[in-house]
Amino acid sequence: MQAWTYTPKGSYRDVLKLTTIAVPQAPTGNSVLVKVAYSSPNGGDLKLMKIIPQFLRENHSRPGIDYSGIIVARGPTAPADLRIGDKVFGMLRRTPYVQGRGSLCEYISVDPKGDMVAHVPTNIPLEEASALASTGVVAFLICKHGLIPPGNNYRVLVNGASGGYGSMFVQGVLAQGAREVVGTCSAANAELVRGLGASKVIDYQANAPLHQYLATEYGQPDQQFDFILDTVGSQALYINSPKYLKKGGVFVNIGDYTDGMFWTIFYTIMNHVRPTWLGGTPRKFVMFSGDTDPKVSSSGIEWSLSCLYYLWKPK
Repeated sequence: MQAWTYTPKGSYRDVLKLTTIAVPQAPTGNSVLVKVAYSSPNGGDLKLMKIIPQFLRENHSRPGIDYSGIIVARGPTAPADLRIGDKVFGMLRRTPYVQGRGSLCEYISVDPKGDMVAHVPTNIPLEEASALASTGVVAFLICKHGLIPPGNNYRVLVNGASGGYGSMFVQGVLAQGAREVVGTCSAANAELVRGLGASKVIDYQANAPLHQYLATEYGQPDQQFDFILDTVGSQALYINSPKYLKKGGVFVNIGDYTDGMFWTIFYTIMNHVRPTWLGGTPRKFVMFSGDTDPKVSSSGIEWSLSCLYYLWKPK
């Protein structure tokens, strides 16, 4: 079968090549064999290609955690509801994905005990379903770890609202009852973010530095945000957040800080443990690792599909 693979680490533009590799063996046990229709590499894929050394993964490594496709074979004890010919989508478990057994190929073996696999809703094409799993699960986890309740009536800021995770979260938090979502993005993506439901879009380039703009526009007590999601990773946005994030508000970061891995780790630790009397920021900071446990993933998918249905159902 054909697959996009890489051997040395590096930028995808430099190392990714279309090659021919062996088709996975016939499924055994609970597994099913899926003919991949679409796979949607995300930012995490591109980062892993740059940092995971070759000796920790397969020689011809494949990126890709999300997929959609059709079941073409099944193991003898595969779940009864996963039938040959069914259209499915999902995300692969973390370990084989990191080791280079991703979804950017023609066929993948999926084990429902560890991988996430779900039927594609009849009103969603396979192309769109391929981008839904990981973004839906992460948006669900943001609400879970950020303690966002249904019917919250929050004013929410999303830094990086046009990306995969940001765009899904905008829709999800509105379905959870947010009264207003303010999104930041480039001018080129402003209409996209408005179309997702954001009431205001901030061009981060035209209004740099962003934290100063937010302090001016949202500094009054009745204007401050109840919740902030940073998908980019801006330490300045967090340390200045008391100027525009309410007391008791939560700041969730899922982005990598732009200063490199060392500073990402350093900032994360300091933001969690540094007390205010030593200069710590007096706002709750949350950063979490995405959970690919099938139960959590299934809950995330159900949540995201219900949010999308709520938002886009005929009024």
